[in-house]
Amino acid sequence: MSISAFTTAFIGGTRKNRFRVNCSIPSFNPTPTNPPEPTPLGVSDAADGQLSALGGFDDFHVLAAAMPASIITTNPIDFRGRRILYPGDRVYSAEGFNVWTVTIQDDIPGQPPDKVTNLWSRLHAWSNGINSHVFNTGTPFSSPPIPYETTISVQQLNLNGTKVIKESTLYGAWPQSISPLNMEMQARDQYNTFDVTFCFKYTDFVAAG
Repeated sequence: MSISAFTTAFIGGTRKNRFRVNCSIPSFNPTPTNPPEPTPLGVSDAADGQLSALGGFDDFHVLAAAMPASIITTNPIDFRGRRILYPGDRVYSAEGFNVWTVTIQDDIPGQPPDKVTNLWSRLHAWSNGINSHVFNTGTPFSSPPIPYETTISVQQLNLNGTKVIKESTLYGAWPQSISPLNMEMQARDQYNTFDVTFCFKYTDFVAAG
Protein backbone atom coordinates (compact mmCIF):
# COMPACT_ATOMS: atom_id res chain seq x y z
CA MET A 1 0.00 0.00 0.00
CA SER A 2 1.35 3.40 -0.92
CA ILE A 3 1.49 6.41 1.43
CA SER A 4 -0.99 8.16 -0.84
CA ALA A 5 -3.46 5.26 -0.56
CA PHE A 6 -3.11 5.23 3.23
CA THR A 7 -3.61 8.98 3.66
CA THR A 8 -6.63 8.83 1.39
CA ALA A 9 -8.23 5.99 3.37
CA PHE A 10 -7.27 7.23 6.85
CA ILE A 11 -9.54 10.17 7.73
CA GLY A 12 -7.53 11.43 10.70
CA GLY A 13 -8.45 9.25 13.66
CA THR A 14 -10.02 10.20 16.98
CA ARG A 15 -8.34 11.78 20.01
CA LYS A 16 -8.35 10.17 23.46
CA ASN A 17 -8.85 13.50 25.19
CA ARG A 18 -11.97 14.52 23.24
CA PHE A 19 -14.77 13.17 25.41
CA ARG A 20 -17.49 14.20 27.82
CA VAL A 21 -19.32 12.40 30.64
CA ASN A 22 -22.83 13.48 31.59
CA CYS A 23 -24.31 12.40 34.91
CA SER A 24 -27.05 13.88 37.08
CA ILE A 25 -26.49 13.01 40.73
CA PRO A 26 -29.87 12.11 42.25
CA SER A 27 -31.33 14.60 44.69
CA PHE A 28 -32.39 13.72 48.21
CA ASN A 29 -32.96 15.20 51.64
CA PRO A 30 -31.54 13.31 54.62
CA THR A 31 -34.09 11.89 57.02
CA PRO A 32 -33.64 13.33 60.55
CA THR A 33 -32.14 10.72 62.85
CA ASN A 34 -31.76 10.45 66.59
CA PRO A 35 -28.94 10.72 67.35
CA PRO A 36 -28.21 12.77 64.22
CA GLU A 37 -25.63 11.69 61.68
CA PRO A 38 -22.52 13.90 61.54
CA THR A 39 -23.24 17.05 59.51
CA PRO A 40 -26.21 15.78 57.48
CA LEU A 41 -26.22 17.49 54.12
CA GLY A 42 -28.78 17.86 51.39
CA VAL A 43 -27.78 17.15 47.82
CA SER A 44 -29.64 18.78 44.97
CA ASP A 45 -29.73 17.92 41.28
CA ALA A 46 -26.69 18.74 39.17
CA ALA A 47 -26.87 19.76 35.52
CA ASP A 48 -25.61 17.32 32.90
CA GLY A 49 -22.25 18.10 31.30
CA GLN A 50 -21.92 21.62 32.64
CA LEU A 51 -19.87 23.42 35.25
CA SER A 52 -22.33 23.44 38.15
CA ALA A 53 -22.26 25.40 41.38
CA LEU A 54 -23.57 22.20 42.95
CA GLY A 55 -20.73 20.09 41.61
CA GLY A 56 -22.21 17.94 38.87
CA PHE A 57 -20.16 15.93 36.43
CA ASP A 58 -18.74 18.35 33.87
CA ASP A 59 -16.04 18.75 31.26
CA PHE A 60 -13.59 20.11 33.82
CA HIS A 61 -13.37 17.36 36.45
CA VAL A 62 -13.59 14.01 34.64
CA LEU A 63 -10.01 13.09 33.76
CA ALA A 64 -10.45 9.62 32.30
CA ALA A 65 -13.33 7.41 31.28
CA ALA A 66 -14.07 4.67 28.77
CA MET A 67 -17.01 3.38 26.87
CA PRO A 68 -17.92 0.02 28.40
CA ALA A 69 -16.82 -3.19 26.76
CA SER A 70 -19.49 -5.32 25.10
CA ILE A 71 -18.98 -9.02 25.74
CA ILE A 72 -21.19 -11.97 24.81
CA THR A 73 -20.33 -14.85 27.08
CA THR A 74 -19.98 -18.38 25.74
CA ASN A 75 -21.75 -21.63 26.54
CA PRO A 76 -19.19 -24.36 25.71
CA ILE A 77 -20.18 -27.88 24.75
CA ASP A 78 -17.51 -30.60 24.45
CA PHE A 79 -17.88 -33.09 21.62
CA ARG A 80 -15.25 -35.73 20.77
CA GLY A 81 -12.28 -33.72 21.84
CA ARG A 82 -13.55 -30.44 20.45
CA ARG A 83 -15.05 -27.56 22.39
CA ILE A 84 -17.88 -25.82 20.53
CA LEU A 85 -18.80 -22.35 21.70
CA TYR A 86 -22.37 -21.14 21.59
CA PRO A 87 -23.39 -17.55 22.42
CA GLY A 88 -24.54 -16.89 25.98
CA ASP A 89 -25.54 -13.74 27.85
CA ARG A 90 -24.16 -10.23 27.39
CA VAL A 91 -21.99 -8.52 30.02
CA TYR A 92 -20.19 -5.17 29.94
CA SER A 93 -16.88 -5.86 31.65
CA ALA A 94 -14.25 -8.57 31.73
CA GLU A 95 -15.10 -9.20 35.40
CA GLY A 96 -18.48 -10.53 34.32
CA PHE A 97 -20.39 -7.78 36.11
CA ASN A 98 -21.88 -4.60 34.69
CA VAL A 99 -19.41 -2.14 36.21
CA TRP A 100 -17.81 1.03 34.87
CA THR A 101 -15.02 3.19 36.34
CA VAL A 102 -14.27 6.88 35.92
CA THR A 103 -11.29 8.95 37.17
CA ILE A 104 -12.14 12.35 38.67
CA GLN A 105 -9.98 15.38 39.44
CA ASP A 106 -10.48 16.36 43.07
CA ASP A 107 -11.35 20.01 43.66
CA ILE A 108 -12.06 22.37 46.54
CA PRO A 109 -15.65 23.14 47.60
CA GLY A 110 -17.41 25.97 45.81
CA GLN A 111 -20.40 28.10 46.69
CA PRO A 112 -22.82 28.17 48.47
CA PRO A 113 -20.94 27.03 51.60
CA ASP A 114 -23.93 25.15 53.07
CA LYS A 115 -24.10 22.64 50.21
CA VAL A 116 -21.95 19.69 49.19
CA THR A 117 -20.32 21.25 46.16
CA ASN A 118 -17.31 19.17 45.13
CA LEU A 119 -17.66 15.80 43.44
CA TRP A 120 -15.83 13.76 46.09
CA SER A 121 -18.23 14.99 48.77
CA ARG A 122 -21.30 14.70 46.55
CA LEU A 123 -20.48 11.13 45.55
CA HIS A 124 -19.92 10.16 49.18
CA ALA A 125 -23.23 11.81 50.10
CA TRP A 126 -24.90 9.82 47.30
CA SER A 127 -23.32 6.60 48.57
CA ASN A 128 -24.30 7.42 52.16
CA GLY A 129 -27.87 8.08 51.00
CA ILE A 130 -28.00 4.56 49.58
CA ASN A 131 -26.63 3.04 52.79
CA SER A 132 -25.84 5.13 55.84
CA HIS A 133 -22.40 4.69 57.41
CA VAL A 134 -23.89 5.25 60.87
CA PHE A 135 -27.29 3.56 60.76
CA ASN A 136 -27.00 1.03 57.91
CA THR A 137 -30.25 2.35 56.46
CA GLY A 138 -31.22 4.10 53.21
CA THR A 139 -32.40 7.69 52.74
CA PRO A 140 -35.60 8.48 50.82
CA PHE A 141 -34.51 10.00 47.53
CA SER A 142 -36.84 12.37 45.71
CA SER A 143 -36.88 11.05 42.14
CA PRO A 144 -38.59 7.82 40.98
CA PRO A 145 -38.70 5.10 39.70
CA ILE A 146 -35.60 3.75 41.47
CA PRO A 147 -34.56 6.95 43.17
CA TYR A 148 -30.90 6.23 43.93
CA GLU A 149 -30.10 5.33 40.31
CA THR A 150 -29.24 7.66 37.45
CA THR A 151 -28.35 7.62 33.76
CA ILE A 152 -24.77 8.28 32.64
CA SER A 153 -23.75 9.07 29.08
CA VAL A 154 -20.17 8.77 27.78
CA GLN A 155 -19.63 10.80 24.63
CA GLN A 156 -16.70 10.75 22.23
CA LEU A 157 -16.26 14.14 20.55
CA ASN A 158 -14.79 15.26 17.25
CA LEU A 159 -11.48 17.12 17.00
CA ASN A 160 -12.96 20.51 17.90
CA GLY A 161 -15.27 19.14 20.59
CA THR A 162 -18.32 20.44 18.73
CA LYS A 163 -20.00 17.17 17.75
CA VAL A 164 -20.72 13.84 19.41
CA ILE A 165 -19.42 11.06 17.17
CA LYS A 166 -20.03 8.08 19.49
CA GLU A 167 -22.12 7.72 22.63
CA SER A 168 -22.76 5.03 25.21
CA THR A 169 -25.56 5.47 27.75
CA LEU A 170 -25.47 3.57 31.05
CA TYR A 171 -28.91 2.96 32.54
CA GLY A 172 -29.68 2.38 36.22
CA ALA A 173 -26.24 3.47 37.44
CA TRP A 174 -25.21 3.92 41.07
CA PRO A 175 -21.80 4.30 42.80
CA GLN A 176 -20.56 0.94 44.03
CA SER A 177 -17.12 2.06 45.24
CA ILE A 178 -15.18 5.30 45.73
CA SER A 179 -11.42 4.85 45.81
CA PRO A 180 -9.16 6.23 48.56
CA LEU A 181 -8.08 9.85 48.25
CA ASN A 182 -4.32 9.44 48.64
CA MET A 183 -2.15 12.14 50.20
CA GLU A 184 1.62 12.26 50.64
CA MET A 185 4.05 14.82 52.07
CA GLN A 186 6.70 14.12 49.40
CA ALA A 187 4.33 14.45 46.45
CA ARG A 188 5.17 17.84 44.96
CA ASP A 189 3.31 19.49 42.08
CA GLN A 190 0.73 16.71 41.96
CA TYR A 191 -3.04 16.96 42.08
CA ASN A 192 -5.37 14.53 43.78
CA THR A 193 -7.55 12.21 41.75
CA PHE A 194 -9.87 9.38 42.71
CA ASP A 195 -11.75 6.61 40.94
CA VAL A 196 -15.44 5.82 41.18
CA THR A 197 -16.86 2.48 40.05
CA PHE A 198 -20.53 2.40 39.08
CA CYS A 199 -22.84 -0.57 38.72
CA PHE A 200 -25.42 -0.32 35.96
CA LYS A 201 -28.13 -2.46 34.38
CA TYR A 202 -27.34 -2.19 30.68
CA THR A 203 -26.00 0.20 28.05
CA ASP A 204 -26.42 1.04 24.39
CA PHE A 205 -23.99 2.26 21.76
CA VAL A 206 -24.75 4.95 19.17
CA ALA A 207 -22.41 6.16 16.41
CA ALA A 208 -22.91 9.24 14.28
CA GLY A 209 -23.90 8.49 10.70
